[in-house]
Amino acid sequence: MDESAAVASPPANIETSVQRAATPTTAHHRLAGVEAGRGIAALLVVFYHTALHVEGNVGGSILWNLPVFGHAGVDFFFVLSGFIITFVHHQDIGRPGRLGHYIQRRFTRVLPFYWIVLAFYLADTWLFHPIKAPGRWDLISNFLLLPQGKLEIVGGAWTLVFELLFYTIFAVMVWSRKIGAIALVMWACLTVATFIDHQFFVSQVSRFFISFPYCFEFFLGMGAAHVLLRRRVAASGTLLLVGIGSFFAAGFAEARGFIDGFGLLARLIYGGSAVLIIIALVERERSDLLKVPRILAVLGRASYSVYLVHLVAIGIAFHFISRIIHLTPAAALPLWCVLCAIGVTAGVLASIWVEHPVIRFSRRLLSSGRTKAQFA
Repeated sequence: MDESAAVASPPANIETSVQRAATPTTAHHRLAGVEAGRGIAALLVVFYHTALHVEGNVGGSILWNLPVFGHAGVDFFFVLSGFIITFVHHQDIGRPGRLGHYIQRRFTRVLPFYWIVLAFYLADTWLFHPIKAPGRWDLISNFLLLPQGKLEIVGGAWTLVFELLFYTIFAVMVWSRKIGAIALVMWACLTVATFIDHQFFVSQVSRFFISFPYCFEFFLGMGAAHVLLRRRVAASGTLLLVGIGSFFAAGFAEARGFIDGFGLLARLIYGGSAVLIIIALVERERSDLLKVPRILAVLGRASYSVYLVHLVAIGIAFHFISRIIHLTPAAALPLWCVLCAIGVTAGVLASIWVEHPVIRFSRRLLSSGRTKAQFA
């Protein structure tokens, strides 16, 4: 989930450039480091879902249960979304004239490609599983990514519901700094209340969609942006090592059963680690101390597509493989490797051939419509 984007199933791609913050220079930098980080987070989600698929259909255990913590890629997505939106759009806050531009960027980044994936899921359901066809309200709520009590049609789309909630509140801040700040504080209070008392709210829907623990991670990301916008960060290399170390240490602890990966403590550990990683990556990049390998740059650019496409890709691939080969638990690891490769490859190709062309087309279309309206 720029933003994005990820139980695991993230987010959308990062703006191409942002103004160098908290420094005397006006040079521009790609946020290549955190984009690569999001690519790795998407990879973790693929590892997680593929392991669930293989273990559920074939049996066996994949790599001593280590892929189980891959859902934590979603934590990184949410923290990164809070960071990116604040870092890129902080100068738009309190400037209602910028609201249209903000909404256009967010709309074209998330929804058009999601709608294409949704159409694929619906076509599959109506053709092969008509008894499971969604009702009218389910279609509307999934199309608009509205909060709902049921599972989303597109695997992983529940994270996009939270993304749009955050985008909406930030849009209020762009329209009015004061009213937006009030809305943000109220949301923060509801989120903190979730950590204090799960039964604080009577309505399950409001508790899940407004104060869900993952929402706390948007605020962590916003905090990271404020730090980087105001000061230099010392010892970024050490900070990066600590962040990565604590993230994967928590993952190992979850795989060994020492912590509940979906509990509140895990949100704090994974989210806090993501904050350290993001701050360190951005600081090292703007200090010219970071060079991102091309393969990670490609993966980061494709992370949104990988996130939305990998589930259907591994499902189709498994269907054909299982018809050709008799699968046993002994084949679990090589099958997991093959399906992971297929899921990632499908996402990267979808990004190149569909996602980014659709984004460019959507933005040209909206920009053209706005220009015509100005001269009408």
